[in-house]
Amino acid sequence: MDDLISKILQMDETARKIDEEAQAEKIASREEVKKKRQEVYDEYLESAKAHVEQYKKSAVKASEEEWETTKKHYDSVSRKMEETFKANKEKWVDEIVSSVLKR
Repeated sequence: MDDLISKILQMDETARKIDEEAQAEKIASREEVKKKRQEVYDEYLESAKAHVEQYKKSAVKASEEEWETTKKHYDSVSRKMEETFKANKEKWVDEIVSSVLKR
């Protein structure tokens, strides 16, 4: 009978150790999952930041190129207007004066 009680106590002790190990493993697994989740989040965040920075650079470049195109266009229009004014200035003044004097 003592042998049977001894075996039951030994089995109970073994079961407790297995349970403690399982609980410790469960806690360790949760910590590992938590750590891995944070790593994945950090990697995603860094990747997103890199994509945003790349997009920002390309947007700035496109904006600068568009500005240069627009500036060239308006510079060209301005030059043409200035040339037209210089070429017709005397004629226009004469026409205005003549028109005013006729009234």
